[in-house]
Amino acid sequence: MTTQLSIPENALAVREILPFSALCFTTRTTLRSLSQYIGGVAQNMYREASRLNLHVAGPVQWIYTGANGDETNEFQLEIVLPIHKPGAQPEEFFYKVCPDFRCATYTYAGPWSDFGEVYKILFDQLYRTDYQSNGLIREVYLVVDFENQENCLTEIQIGLI
Repeated sequence: MTTQLSIPENALAVREILPFSALCFTTRTTLRSLSQYIGGVAQNMYREASRLNLHVAGPVQWIYTGANGDETNEFQLEIVLPIHKPGAQPEEFFYKVCPDFRCATYTYAGPWSDFGEVYKILFDQLYRTDYQSNGLIREVYLVVDFENQENCLTEIQIGLI
């Protein structure tokens, strides 16, 4: 696999993400069960945002709390759609302000099926620095191409203590 060759040795950059309002969905799941949420939840969120005349302020994000790489470990998954401000009460979602977020970030171009290896490389880099993860991870889906995942562009954000 060529993923290692495409990730620079010092790929991670530290950023401060400002708080934002979002339309949200939350569940408990495992890495093994994630595929059931791909596509459908986000489509429904965009549909609901349109129905409520919400102004979308960014791409869909998945926020993982307590995921540790073990496919059977249960963790919290939040799927959020940034919006400028809440409106009328949504039917199947809720509003939330996602707090400021200090993170190590890397923008990965390629298929989601490589995420296991990508995360291993990124966490290895993180552990070689003085930074420590706070247990939160965000994936910001900048470009989504279900037909050819080589075109996908995902910003991976690893929360820092």
